[in-house]
Amino acid sequence: MAKIMLKLPKLAVSMQEGTLREWFVESGTQVTLGQPIYALETEKTTVEVESPFEGTFTCIGEVGQTYKVGDPIAEIVQ
Repeated sequence: MAKIMLKLPKLAVSMQEGTLREWFVESGTQVTLGQPIYALETEKTTVEVESPFEGTFTCIGEVGQTYKVGDPIAEIVQ
């Protein structure tokens, strides 16, 4: 079993932080590659972020909180 930490992605060159707006899946849910898993609000837009892996998803970050690029916000166990 591999545990993969999902970190807040850098979506633009100048991006330093983002706000987690919504989880589309709940902890304990099986996710597939490319499935939208959360909404991330940046300074300029809100985007849906897709799962980069398949496995069991666990939320770490809290909706409404602002995180720095690279902060862990979820994990997937394969």
